[in-house]
Amino acid sequence: MKMCRLCGEEISTRDGENYCPTCEDIMDRKDKLAKRKRNLARAKRRARADVMKSCGLTRVRGALGGTYWE
Repeated sequence: MKMCRLCGEEISTRDGENYCPTCEDIMDRKDKLAKRKRNLARAKRRARADVMKSCGLTRVRGALGGTYWE
């Protein structure tokens, strides 16, 4: 018997499915929240880049790998 990776209950699902149906719903909600969070971060990053470009600044990579505007 297989065990659910999240709650540890015994499950009988196909190979490759490692969560029980209730935990599958939980994982789907977590994935949706993570995707939404990434999209909001991208939107903020783009908005900040637009403001910096409109001020005449250019984005530069630093010697240690970071980025900054000058």
